[in-house]
Amino acid sequence: MSKPLVLFFAAGLDITFLVEEKLFAVMFTVIPLLTILYGVTLLEKTRYAEMRRTALTELTSSDIPQKQEKGLLYTPSEIAGQVDLWEKTFRIFKQHSGEMGTFLHRFLKKAKGTVICTGAGTSEFIGYCISSLIRKNFEIPVNVFSTTNIVTTPEDVFLNNIPLLLISFARSGNSPESIGAVRIADMLNDEVFHIVITCNENGKLRKWAEGKPHTYVLTLDSATNDRGLAMTASFSNMVIAAQMLSYVFSLDEYGKMFPSIVNAGRNMLEIAPDTVREICALDFRRAVFLGDGNNYGTAIESHLKLQELTAGAVMCSYNTFPGLRHGPEAVIDDRTLVVAFLSTDRYVRAYDEDLLLEIRNKKIGKALVTCGKNPGDSLRRVSDYVIDCDPSGMLELGDRFTPPVFVIAGQLVGLFKSINLGCKPDTPSERGVIHRVVKGVKVYDPKRFRESGKLEIIAER
Repeated sequence: MSKPLVLFFAAGLDITFLVEEKLFAVMFTVIPLLTILYGVTLLEKTRYAEMRRTALTELTSSDIPQKQEKGLLYTPSEIAGQVDLWEKTFRIFKQHSGEMGTFLHRFLKKAKGTVICTGAGTSEFIGYCISSLIRKNFEIPVNVFSTTNIVTTPEDVFLNNIPLLLISFARSGNSPESIGAVRIADMLNDEVFHIVITCNENGKLRKWAEGKPHTYVLTLDSATNDRGLAMTASFSNMVIAAQMLSYVFSLDEYGKMFPSIVNAGRNMLEIAPDTVREICALDFRRAVFLGDGNNYGTAIESHLKLQELTAGAVMCSYNTFPGLRHGPEAVIDDRTLVVAFLSTDRYVRAYDEDLLLEIRNKKIGKALVTCGKNPGDSLRRVSDYVIDCDPSGMLELGDRFTPPVFVIAGQLVGLFKSINLGCKPDTPSERGVIHRVVKGVKVYDPKRFRESGKLEIIAER
């Protein structure tokens, strides 16, 4: 049944609430005194706050023909809707946590095991956002190798007779490298356990994994399977799932942290769009993204978002804060945007502040943007723009949990610069140079080649 729309007018204020049936009545006193017979729960008030008009909601609320014409049918809505999907991902993983824990216990009880996180493009970068959590919580070595690295030089990746957990991330699961990587892993290592985290229940990778021993598949809600070219909701939701994976043996601990992650994400969607649209009106043709620890992965992913959504019109790089000094700082000219994802750790942030102060003193770059939790007065003074995901200062949110929140800022920079340059965010590459799923790719059997010199295709698209 549709929700009735109830309008309240009080003291010259236009107050509009969406009221559901069975909501508890709440009494409000307004001067002059007005008693409102209908009210809303805290949840409904939160939803109303989320409906505040921003540069992003302007895009999502436009009519469908206009969205289609401008290539805005999917990407803005997928960015805007991802935080709601985090809660669905939480519930889905929780349903699987018992079986997942049993599966992981079988692997972890083996001596001298190791973990590899893999994927292609954005899916690879998930590994950089969560590897430290898995390393810390499982007390086991963790590496990140792209599927493209695995299929080309597998002998440099896999060590036989050492138990391996290969965690594969995939939006569609239809890239040939995704299939090739898992098949080659089984060829070259006799003790491989597979975890597949995907957004597509009909993908080839999920179908490959079904029913196989030593394999566990986690399929997220179908809405995470972005229809736009750029991975947005899929990325952040797979990061959330991987964070939960690292806490599978202490899920209650993660559950206590999760509301802060969600609230920070909602804050980002409310606060960042207008600021980012203003930033993207500037004339910049290069961008540098900086992050340390898990947010090194955020920086990598953000650089790709801006580069692909502008079809390469804005060339991007990424680095750690201290790493920028060792040569890459040379790319920063007067048309370069610098985006810094700040650490919440005081020790790490000292490195952030030192580098950003240096950039400001050198007077390089078009604009300096800091994104973080409570940037502080000193960083506000050196920044041209500040995006604070916790303006109240009340959220408990450490560095290991901020990537899905901070990446929203990177996604918005990509979206609004794409629009600013006249691109179509859903399909920014008018010449068809890049695609939602790669084309023209063949993956060969390395074992067969070493034995016979023959190139045998094991996956292609």
